[in-house]
Amino acid sequence: MKKLIIACGLLLSTTSTFADEKPVKSNVERVTVFTQGAQVFRTTNISVGTGITHLVFTGLTQGINPASIQAGGKGAFVVTDVKHRVKYPEPVKTPAVPKAITKQIEQLEDSLTELDFRESEIAERLASLSLEKDMIVKNKLAKGEGKSDSLEVLIKAMEFFHKRLGELNTLISKAKRDKFQLEAASNEVTQKLNELRAYKGDTEPEKPYQPDNQVVVTISADAPATGVVELSYMVSAAGWTPSYDLRASNTTEPVKLTYKANVYQSTGEDWKNVRIKLSTSNPNRSHIKPSLPIWYINYYTAQRATVTGSARGARPQSADNAGYITKDMEEVMSKRLMELSPAESAANYSQIVETMANVEFAIKLDYDIPSDGNSHVVAVKTESLSANYIHYLVPKIESEAFLLARVTGWENLNLLPGNANLFYDGTYVGQTVINPNVINDTLDLAMGRDQAITVTRTRLKDKESNKLLGTDITRTVAYELRIKSNKGRPINLKVEDQIPVSSIKEIKVELKDADKADYNAATGSLVWDFKMENKTYKSLKFIYEVTHNKDMPLSMF
Repeated sequence: MKKLIIACGLLLSTTSTFADEKPVKSNVERVTVFTQGAQVFRTTNISVGTGITHLVFTGLTQGINPASIQAGGKGAFVVTDVKHRVKYPEPVKTPAVPKAITKQIEQLEDSLTELDFRESEIAERLASLSLEKDMIVKNKLAKGEGKSDSLEVLIKAMEFFHKRLGELNTLISKAKRDKFQLEAASNEVTQKLNELRAYKGDTEPEKPYQPDNQVVVTISADAPATGVVELSYMVSAAGWTPSYDLRASNTTEPVKLTYKANVYQSTGEDWKNVRIKLSTSNPNRSHIKPSLPIWYINYYTAQRATVTGSARGARPQSADNAGYITKDMEEVMSKRLMELSPAESAANYSQIVETMANVEFAIKLDYDIPSDGNSHVVAVKTESLSANYIHYLVPKIESEAFLLARVTGWENLNLLPGNANLFYDGTYVGQTVINPNVINDTLDLAMGRDQAITVTRTRLKDKESNKLLGTDITRTVAYELRIKSNKGRPINLKVEDQIPVSSIKEIKVELKDADKADYNAATGSLVWDFKMENKTYKSLKFIYEVTHNKDMPLSMF
């Protein structure tokens, strides 16, 4: 009797639970997008009575992480439980298609096929008759273009043409009537077939059998209450990647950095008119601190070489006998190995890096991010960065100057690695890569060419000479760099050139005149760093000597 009472109580409890379920409609209000994954927040307004109520959020995406589901809200109620479930709808029962209908559809399809063949035959017959008629009409005798002495032939030909044309016209008219009747019959069969197919389609389910992802939020209220319930959960099919625009108007203004996010998602539900928060963290990474296993050191064990020859202790046939061990050496090493601890497994060296600090960007505008898997640009912020602009000239390779912006103050912007578009004076000049993990405190940005600064590199033959000393010859080489600036303001300019560097002692290189350049003897580089006034010329010269064997020509001459 006691067991019966308990069973009845459980049955009543279950019935009550299902009876108290209340489906609710919810909208995506805001989303926190991580570099991999996103947290979706849904809200719904509720009105509940006293006691326990089970709110059922329906039509959710299939990519929900059940462990991440949370619920809360505002109102005079308490959230007591949150559960995720997949509800499989009952299959739609549809009436079976009568066999007579199916058979009739098959018969009509066969009839339509036969009518198509007959229409093709009539069309071919019409084409043949029309061709014969056209040949008769265009014949020279039918047109009266025969010779004057062939009157008898012409009369007979005209009689034949008249008789044959009458026969052809009769046959063509009959073929056209047959074609018209077949087209009418085909249209009638097609209409009837479409009606039967539509009837058959109405008896079949229109939508595929789809499970419904649901979250049941259980709340308890001491009295009737109204309020708002918020549901949040994680989805994996979403994320964002950073990109940047770097703009400079001239060499006296700061560089403007526009931080952008390329947000994508394919969760199966569109995010319409939602507030987006971008996070630099990745919730899929572990937060467990890595641990180092014991690192054992041991003797190196060489591969045993194959010994050839009959004598014991014969050495292997190799150039240097590397890695060869004798039998006695092997016995000693085996004894030592027995005394060592077992080696660690490679699995112990599998480590997971602890996640970095989280930085979030709250976007104040509402966005629509459809579930299409494509990237949608979201503007994050714009910052002005101090920059020093330097023009570079490499006369040996290019005659035009290259503008470089050396940017500082970017360290506190919480940048992530990404591509950056470069714009100078309103013109797109190319792309660069920002990687805060590897670059220094100064970020060098190539802003493109500046055609207002040019240089010519000329070899000064009048200052060159050759001197013989025994078997050696000393050659003097001189260059002049003529720089022209058409800029309307002073600029900082760096000019780079070089002299050769000898890799053998028989060839000697000596710099004779560098014109105040910084000289690196190891690399042979010459660097001039100076400020150049607006719309001026400047000349730089350097001279060096090369001494070598006169009978051994150099590649540079």
